Amino acid sequence: MSTIFALLLIASGLAIMAFGLFFFYAWLPLLYALVGLDVGLLLGRSLTGEMGTMSIVFGIVGAVVLGAASYFLEPYRRIMIGAFGGVLFGISIATAFGFESWLGSLVSWLLALLCGVIGSVLVPRFFNLFIVCATAVSGAAIVMTGASHLFPGVGLFDRVNGGLLPAILVLVLAVTGVVWQRTNIAKWAQLAVNQKG
Repeated sequence: MSTIFALLLIASGLAIMAFGLFFFYAWLPLLYALVGLDVGLLLGRSLTGEMGTMSIVFGIVGAVVLGAASYFLEPYRRIMIGAFGGVLFGISIATAFGFESWLGSLVSWLLALLCGVIGSVLVPRFFNLFIVCATAVSGAAIVMTGASHLFPGVGLFDRVNGGLLPAILVLVLAVTGVVWQRTNIAKWAQLAVNQKG
């Protein structure tokens, strides 16, 4: 692997670690559209029994509706992603357990509804914290991957064969990313408000 690619991994990992929440909100409509696509595809498959044209139509409609809704219904988007993510989780669990009969289909719909309600309650409460933690950990892992390729003989950066030290270094980087993002969220929100006004 080239040195430039390793440096790009390190730079992008640091950026994700430090500004993950900011990047997340910049790409939000696309992420919601992908969740809408998944829900639509699974819903279409559940209704028709196959992954055919109707499932694809449901997927495209779901992507357009949820992507647009995340933009136009901004105050409710955390509840929406919680509800749709919960429904997606419930349908996925029902599919994994093979609920195909009529009674099983009823159970899968009830499971999807229950998971949607749970998601709409839990996700808004912990949304930013989850995004901050996820981006800090993933950014730290990307930094370590780049450092491992930049310095292949140094065990400190080898997460696979390096023992406990690389894991501790990833944890330290991740905690640093969480602390950095949590202390700067208010500043970023104020910048966003100033940009609109």
